[in-house]
Amino acid sequence: MKRALFAFTLLVFTTSGALAETSNFELGGKIYTKWLYRNNTSQGVLTYGNPFTNYDENQSGENGVGSELELTIKGRVSDVVEAGARLKSRFGSTWHDFWENGNIRYDTPNTSGESLGMDHAEYLKLRGYWVKLNKPFPGVGHIQVGSSDLGMFNAWTIGKIRYIDRDNAKGIFLFGRPLRDLFGYHLGIVALPKLWAGPGWSTGLGDETSNQSQVVSPFWTQDWAYALKLHSQPVDWLSLELVGMLSLDYEADVYDPDAEGSLNPADAEYCADHPDDSSRCTDHAVDLTNRYTHSAITLAGEMEPIDDYILNFIGGWSTSLINKDFVVNRVASNQGYFPMVYDDVNDFAGVVRLSMLDAFGVEELSIKAEGFYIGEHWTSTFGARREADVLLTDGFIEGGQLPTLNLANEFIDFDENFYESCIGWQGGTLLLEYTIDELTLKAEGSFIGYNTNKQNRPVFGCADCENPIYPNFLYSEGYTDTDLYDYENPRSVDRGRDPRSVFREDQERWTFIGVFWANYLLDVGAGLELQAKIKQIIDRDGRDTSIADDNYVGNITIGRLSASYPISDTLKLQIGGQFDWWDEDNRDGSPGSGYTYYQTTKIKPFMLLTFNYGGASLRYYMEYIYKDQWREERYPEQFWGVFRSKATLEVNW
Repeated sequence: MKRALFAFTLLVFTTSGALAETSNFELGGKIYTKWLYRNNTSQGVLTYGNPFTNYDENQSGENGVGSELELTIKGRVSDVVEAGARLKSRFGSTWHDFWENGNIRYDTPNTSGESLGMDHAEYLKLRGYWVKLNKPFPGVGHIQVGSSDLGMFNAWTIGKIRYIDRDNAKGIFLFGRPLRDLFGYHLGIVALPKLWAGPGWSTGLGDETSNQSQVVSPFWTQDWAYALKLHSQPVDWLSLELVGMLSLDYEADVYDPDAEGSLNPADAEYCADHPDDSSRCTDHAVDLTNRYTHSAITLAGEMEPIDDYILNFIGGWSTSLINKDFVVNRVASNQGYFPMVYDDVNDFAGVVRLSMLDAFGVEELSIKAEGFYIGEHWTSTFGARREADVLLTDGFIEGGQLPTLNLANEFIDFDENFYESCIGWQGGTLLLEYTIDELTLKAEGSFIGYNTNKQNRPVFGCADCENPIYPNFLYSEGYTDTDLYDYENPRSVDRGRDPRSVFREDQERWTFIGVFWANYLLDVGAGLELQAKIKQIIDRDGRDTSIADDNYVGNITIGRLSASYPISDTLKLQIGGQFDWWDEDNRDGSPGSGYTYYQTTKIKPFMLLTFNYGGASLRYYMEYIYKDQWREERYPEQFWGVFRSKATLEVNW
């Protein structure tokens, strides 16, 4: 009896305790499965992976099925303190790996489970974690320590991190409690990512062969970015936002006797008599020096002095300072691949946009007009790299425009958008939209001039310069084909201009972009939706103005038509097609060797099926690309016949 009573008491105690503890937790989960298939023999579940061809990596491939598990945990520590974490399985393993354990074996042939390394092991990884203190001090709304997607700033200064990296950024963030609408503030101290927020896409890694940093190990754990945002709405029709950031990339001062591999080693004989002379003797402390300093500040505002008329504006200034003793000139040594100008530069940028709803009293009409100016030396090293857009125009490649050379067009699939740099753009966009009943019409006209227009610019490959400082990413000519993108871009493939290429040796360029959209919902059954888009790009570049026939003439025509129909409450089907005609004169070559005329034809039928059922979401997309690229007599004609598909199944709870 006593034993039974003890067991019952223990059961009640442990059960009630568990209930009390679990009431402080919120647990969420997600399972995501992807099927990726194309008519080639690459293996994997990611179309565009690591772009570095000198790495033996297996992150890319277009034939495979993979799944990942994500767990999110939120805990209530007290009434004023919260904490959270995100755990996620390592994506990369395919279903066909079966039991990959993460080791690597180089046996050939290898029939073990130890073959492909940790990229193909489905281990859980701690991806994000944070602690939040609510109202700890007067005037402070909350303090957050740990992970953040950095979305509280803006694309020009410290940009929101792309989705796949959303918890990778860490720091300390203070969110001020607004004083009514008159004043609010955010502060952030953000750890600089060692792999991309600096010269050479690193904060020191990979620069060991520079003049002095070869004698020290890269030092990145004192590299931080500091940010401040002030916002105010002094009157109902005006709001203002000031954002400033400063990033400091430190290395050990190689002239400090205490530094590893010092160029100024301590003189034992001298130091015996002068031990306090830290410039020549060790004091067991290492001095630091800046490798790279970057700052950007913007002032943005929104005004609505009259109902339905909204004026948005942003203006900014940036500076980029490189310590060449610690930074290799990879513009010169890496075929022009470098995320900034290899020099100390600063510049201005600004965008003004007027939005008119019910324009001129016409209820069905809305008009947006935008003017933009981005200086040739504007630098956003820590700005947004993708999944953001700072301009109104549809642009060249539709994904969006960002004021940085540090774009992230990798670790994506073929159905995801690419982003292009708008550094050096100046001009304007007019966008009209008219809606009546079930018909929506929209039209855009954009003119782009270029602050980068210049003769004899010292870019990689320039004829008469010994020290190029302007990156051109090697491939700077021709319309970019993002349907068949290839990082290596060998001449046999030729995808066109790199989206990061904004500088050329000789340029005298202007561009016109015209776009027309139509959307019509037909009263057929459950509703048949028709969509159409026509785009025309007129691109002209006089290049070397001293040579009469050294000019690029590009005429890009793109048309797309699709129809969508809800087969049932849970199932929707879309079918369509796209036709491209690119006519490019003098696309490739030089005045000395002659130029090549290109004609490119692309036909792309596609189908999209979406199915939502009881909390499960299934998406299946399939397309076929026929591409014929005729390249006059210099290079052989090229054909593509690419079939590819992607399906995803996602559940959340």
